[in-house]
Amino acid sequence: MSELKTDINDLQNPRQGLLGIWDLIVGPGMPVPEILLGLIPSLLAAVAVPLYAVLNEIGWNVVQLIIAAIIAFDLVGGAIINVTQTTKHWHHKPEHGFKYHFLFIAFHLHPAVIAWLYSGGDWAYFLFAYSYLIIAATIILLSPLSLQRAESILLYMGGIVLNNYVLARIPGMEWFLPIYFLKLLVCYLPQEPISLSNR
Repeated sequence: MSELKTDINDLQNPRQGLLGIWDLIVGPGMPVPEILLGLIPSLLAAVAVPLYAVLNEIGWNVVQLIIAAIIAFDLVGGAIINVTQTTKHWHHKPEHGFKYHFLFIAFHLHPAVIAWLYSGGDWAYFLFAYSYLIIAATIILLSPLSLQRAESILLYMGGIVLNNYVLARIPGMEWFLPIYFLKLLVCYLPQEPISLSNR
């Protein structure tokens, strides 16, 4: 029994320094397989996106290439990490209510960066994409737990429609909104009770 209490305490207490920042993002005590499952695809995406832009002569400058790599790393890794048992348990603790999750979503202002750097200041892109995210997230957060997973899928499909048929396509960034909505609406938001005994 004492070993179980120790394990639970370890999972709830982030480490100090840079590792503590990592723990605050993904949750303390993430096993190595979960880390690798998120990290390797993230690194591949961070290489693939700017490489695609260069090979297809999209015309991005160095800053655009670097920012695209960072965004790809964040979104691909986030989509994977957010469905791991460690991260679900960490972010969906009982004390984390509507405000915590809403601010987490609202902090993701990525469409503003995309509109500014990759679509020539098309702020309609930002307005539609970000507004859709906020509205969809609010619906999920205010819904019963039993409906959140299904609603997240439904609203994700709406985001795909928005990306493909409403907003202008941005060369080299066609992947952005589908993975952005996947990470936040499908992978992060739906709350799932996680049993520590299954870790």
